[in-house]
Order: sequence, then C-alpha cells, then structure tokens
Amino acid sequence: MAVRRPPEVDEDAGLRLVALGVVTVLLFVVLLGRLWQLQIIHGQEYLQQSEENRLRDLRIPAPRGVLYDRRGRALVSNRAAFTISVLSMELRDPDRVLPRLAQILGMSEAEIRERLRQGRSRPFEPVRLRRDAPPAVVAMVEENRLDLPGVIVEVEPVRHYLGGGLAAHAIGYLGEISQAELAQPAWRGYRMGDLIGKAGVERVYDRILRGRDGRLRVEVDSRGRALRVLRREPWIPGRSMVLTIDRDVQEAAEAGLAQEGKPGAVVALDVATGEVLALASFPAFDPNLFAAGISARDWQRISRDPAHPLLNRAVDTAYEPGSVFKVVTAAAALARGTATRATRIRCPGAFRLGGWVWRDLRAHGTVDFTTGVALSCNVFFYTLGHRTGGEAMSQMARALGLGERTEIDLPSETAGLIPDDAWKRRHVGEPWFPGDSVNMSIGQGWVNVTAVQVARMMAAIANGGTLVRPHLAREVLGSDGTAVQRFRPAPAGRVEMAPEALATLRDSLRAVVERGTGRRVRLPSVSAAGKTGSAENPRGKPHAWFAVYAPADRPTVAVAVVIEHGFRGGLAAAPIARRVLAAALRIPLPDEEAAPAPRLPAGARGGRP
Repeated sequence: MAVRRPPEVDEDAGLRLVALGVVTVLLFVVLLGRLWQLQIIHGQEYLQQSEENRLRDLRIPAPRGVLYDRRGRALVSNRAAFTISVLSMELRDPDRVLPRLAQILGMSEAEIRERLRQGRSRPFEPVRLRRDAPPAVVAMVEENRLDLPGVIVEVEPVRHYLGGGLAAHAIGYLGEISQAELAQPAWRGYRMGDLIGKAGVERVYDRILRGRDGRLRVEVDSRGRALRVLRREPWIPGRSMVLTIDRDVQEAAEAGLAQEGKPGAVVALDVATGEVLALASFPAFDPNLFAAGISARDWQRISRDPAHPLLNRAVDTAYEPGSVFKVVTAAAALARGTATRATRIRCPGAFRLGGWVWRDLRAHGTVDFTTGVALSCNVFFYTLGHRTGGEAMSQMARALGLGERTEIDLPSETAGLIPDDAWKRRHVGEPWFPGDSVNMSIGQGWVNVTAVQVARMMAAIANGGTLVRPHLAREVLGSDGTAVQRFRPAPAGRVEMAPEALATLRDSLRAVVERGTGRRVRLPSVSAAGKTGSAENPRGKPHAWFAVYAPADRPTVAVAVVIEHGFRGGLAAAPIARRVLAAALRIPLPDEEAAPAPRLPAGARGGRP
C-alpha cells in the first residue's frame, strides 16, 4: 500500500502574502492620513483657495467730488477711463507674461516688477500699472488675454480739470500715494495705489473730496473671465465743494500775467471775508497731466523747466516789497504821531544821515503827506522811517500780517521776513542802526513778503483794520446740492488805528491812483486806492508790485500783483490789477484790454448738482 506524502508548504509564498497585506494596510493608512490631512487639517485652507480661484473681489474706486467756483460753475469734474492692472495671485508665470505686458504698455519690465513688489502685501488687490490707457492699448490687452493671465482691465473715474491750467496752483493735482505718505498718521486708512491730492485744495480737502470705494464680487472661470456678479457694494462719491474763486476774476488774472509774459503772481481777496477771488501764479501747468499718472517725459519737461511752473509764487515765494512797504511806513508814522495829514517834508533829491546818502529818482520839492505817498517820494519816506524807527515799522508790518503765514488753506506757505533789532543781532551779529530804518522805510534791506500777505494788508486797510484769514473753501455740498458745511475762518487779528490816521492813509492811497504813480489802474466809473512798488534785488531788474483796493469809498476787493523783474510797478503790474478789478466789479473794459477767456471744453459751464 502506497503512502501519500503531504503537500509541501510554500513558506515563501506565505511570507509574500503577509508582506502584501502589510503594504496594503500601510497604503490605506497613508491614504487615510493624507485624506485626513487634506480634509481636516488643511480643509479650510484649501476651501478658501478654491473659493478665491473661483471668486474675485474687485474694488471700484469712487469718483471724487466736483469743485465749483463761487458762482456754481464747474472747475473740476471726473471722466471714465480704462486702467490696466495685474492681480498678483493669478500671475502664475511672470517670466512669460511680464515681458509681453511691458511691450504692450510701453513700460520697462523692471518697473512692472517693482510695482508688483510694492503691492506684495496685498495679493488680492489689483496692482494698477497704466491709468487712462488709450483704446489701442486696451484692445491689445484684450486680444492677448489668453497670453496674459492675471492681467485685467478696469474702469476708473479720472479727474478732469475743465479749464486746463486755470487756477492750477490753487486747485492742485493728484498722484499716487507714496510709501512715505502711507507711514504718516494723516494718511491712515489709505492704501498703496490710491490717488490722493498732491497740492492745492485737492490735498488739503482730500478726505472730503474722496468718496468710499465700492466692492464687486465676481465668479470667474479658469481663465479669469467673469461669469456672473455675485455681490455688488456700490461706491459713494466724494462730496462736492464750492470754492471762493470767481472764474471770471481768475481768468482775468491769468490773462494779465500771460500777456506780461514774466513769472509773477496775482491774489484777489474779498476785503470783508478773506475769500480768495483769484490766486494765480505764472507760469502754470496743466493738472490733467497728473490725473492718471504723469508720464516720465512730461515730468522731466515740467520739473526741469527753469521757470519752475509748479512753484506757487502767490504763497510760496517771498519777494522784496519795495515801495509797496511804504504803506506800512505811512501807517506806522501816523499811528506813532511822527507824521500827520499836515506833515510837509522837503525833497531835494537825496537824504543824508551822517556820512551816508540815500538818493531819490528826482527832487520833488516840498511835499505834504498825501503828495508824498501819491508820488512815492523816497526822501519823504526816508524821513518818516528815520523819525519813526525800525521797531515801530516792524510792529506795524506784523500787525498788518506781513512776515507771517496767513494760514491760507493750501499745503505750504512761506512766512517771509520782517526784521528787527533782535533778528539782526541774532543773524547778522550787529545792533539795529538808524540807517537800517531808512532802508526799511522803502521796503529794502531784509524785508521779504508774499503776494497773499500784501493783498491781506490792503484788505485790512480797506475794511477798517480787520486782518482777514484768506481761504479757498466756501462750502461743502450734500448729495442734494445744498450746503452742509460753510467755511467762515475767524479773523487773524485787528490793526488799531485812530480814525483820522486811517482816513489820512486811505486818502493818500487814493491819490496814488488819481494823480500819482498808480494812474494806470484807474477804471471808468469806480475809484480805487493803491500803491506801486519797484523792488531792487540782487538778481536783476526790480520786481514790479501793485497793491490796490476798490471801490475806494466802499471797498469790496483787494488785489496784489507782483511781476519778477518787471521793473516798474506802475507799468507792469498796475495794468494787470486793472483787469482783475474790472472783472471783480463787473466793469466792462474796451475790447483791446478785456481779458481773453481761456477756451473751456463743453460742459465746463455746468451748474451745481
């Protein structure tokens, strides 16, 4: 009988089965672990990324408030423009996209990369590369959309300065906020890429003029194309403002400066309130160049212009006043009693003090107070200055607002200088000598003033002594166009003068226009009172000044004009003041004198909203 042998056990196969089972279990453990990691640990993160890929939140810039002149005529509004931007989170192949984008936008790739670097802290915000892009550029971006993932085209409101350079130095212009500004508390809440006021009213009242941006949540496909709008949060426009500027007066001032053709400034004030009717500086610039980001070529052209068109000569430049300062000398002499209406002084053509001689243009003979002012007789004022003293003249000058900032609502302003004994000891190392008073009496020496200070000085004499505070903002408008805020700055001070002294000063200034050096400012039906000035300076011909108020008997407007190296105030500055007074008082001038109105685009004469 055969014995059957039991089958041999394949021990290797068993081991393989065990190993396979272990591997299988491990794979399941790994898969479960990965699933747990994806769903539990990082689930919320990946869900958010998925939503972000599908959804896009876009900021919709709000239009800024409209600026009107005091008669309700629009000076600045807004227009729609295209902006080319990049969404950093969707820019997955920058080495391929950016060279092509730079070619289309006419920018360097390095500049684009720098903009993206600056916006890295806000990856979900569009980095705006080219504002107010022309239609051809927009069309090229759209045509190359498949090759430009992450590049989007937005529609933004862009500032529109309707008069071009009209009142450019008063209104200002816009620009992108800088890193340095973002770090300042005054700009808290602003973000990189925001357009803010860089100068003028646009800067001072930026928070009023800017609105609240809207939001748009859009669902997009894998190529970034919008499928539908999921949520819309509308923007709220900035509040509109009424400025104190009268466009007719502003146009007259700028036309006069342009016709003269030399750098200079004009300031016209309401003598009772300090409202600025005109503030002009020549040469000027077109703020529209800055509205959507100025090009490098335009910036170089403006910044390298030797005439410095960005400089506001009405408030940021102090000049030697020359004979316009004689208003101060006369006021100080009358206030101190060193002169009266009956004062008579002989002018032989020169004034001697010790071994020094100060000469006049000619020998005027014996002149009384009114004639001395009317003819701007230097010897008459040398005598008054010597009698009155430098300290009294300095005190009167400061009382009339010279040598200090007027606190006009503009971002910058220079103070000028009214020297005295303490100042001279501190800066020159010498005491005040009588000869310094003689120099100062005709506005020479170290005296420096601005056009807006001189206009305010004339306003104070015109209104009886109130030192008004010049300002450009008049009203803030609500959504229905009614005023919700009015600007009425309190006076900065008061000049106390005896009624007889003030009357003598006013009569003398009136004589300047009627029979003196300021006859070229005379108007057909309105009397005026003013003072000419020709200020010697070490840089060339004298600066030409004219300061005036009108009507002489019931003043409403004061004007100061300065023309750099204009030589004679009665010849270069007085005709400009005449134009400005005529525009402010609505007095028609002959056609050959009338200020040609700048050509404004259609829609520039709109009323209040």
